[in-house]
Amino acid sequence: MSRGAKIAVLSLTAVLFVVFSLAIFAAESLAADAANGKKVFTANCVVCHGDQGNGSGPAAATMTPKPRNFTSPTEMKDIDDARLKKSITEGRPGTAMVGFAKTLKASDIDDVIAYVKTFLKK
Repeated sequence: MSRGAKIAVLSLTAVLFVVFSLAIFAAESLAADAANGKKVFTANCVVCHGDQGNGSGPAAATMTPKPRNFTSPTEMKDIDDARLKKSITEGRPGTAMVGFAKTLKASDIDDVIAYVKTFLKK
């Protein structure tokens, strides 16, 4: 391999290292915060979903359909992060679930999703 080719390979390797390092750093800094999600959930979601996330909050008794039980593997089986985000952001038609796009920051919604996912791990 010529000297110029070696320099090009080393330069490309260095650039890729920097790019991947920055990507990893960015991903870590953008990770959702379940602790903040718990605070946001407590302030906005507990009244319907309950403090244990089981769908038995104080307002749940009057609701049809009942709020989602985040502790039930059966109820949560087909609910991925995208579905949770859409439900929290836009609400759920035909239910009492309202959208929070205008009242919560996008990062708070991501944090709530991270917290909701902890219910299945308990």
